Amino acid sequence: MRIRKAAMGDLTGMMRLEEECFGLERFSQNVLQAFIIRDDAFALLADEANEILGMALCLFSRDRREGRVASVSVREDHRRRGVGSALLAEAEAELERCGANTFGLEVGVANQPAIGLYLTHGYTVTAVMRDYYGPARHAYVMEKALPSREGKVRVQVS
Repeated sequence: MRIRKAAMGDLTGMMRLEEECFGLERFSQNVLQAFIIRDDAFALLADEANEILGMALCLFSRDRREGRVASVSVREDHRRRGVGSALLAEAEAELERCGANTFGLEVGVANQPAIGLYLTHGYTVTAVMRDYYGPARHAYVMEKALPSREGKVRVQVS
């Protein structure tokens, strides 16, 4: 398996993955295209033998030095095999290269596999957003700061 940035030629496969993972709530082709062409966003693909196994969609703000993980999706037949973890790790590395020192995301409170993935990668729940995904479909806001850049104040004692 390799992780790589998505290109325009990947849109059909990306749409298939969105349909499988999110059904009617999938991102549109125009939104996926924006993750490929915008300079403040990127799409990463996990592929094997030119077959898309998973995808991570991310945004970043240079001004706020913040990266946002908009989505991590993995084909059902490849879940629990490290694909999501590899995508998230590479997404974080790319966000860090873009200058981000904090990462954030939203995840459905009922999506235990994704919550477990994010907790394993050092994210913490910082808030609950009620009705984020629709009526009675709440989301956790999760964040992670890079240890070397948390902005801790150092006090020198003399």
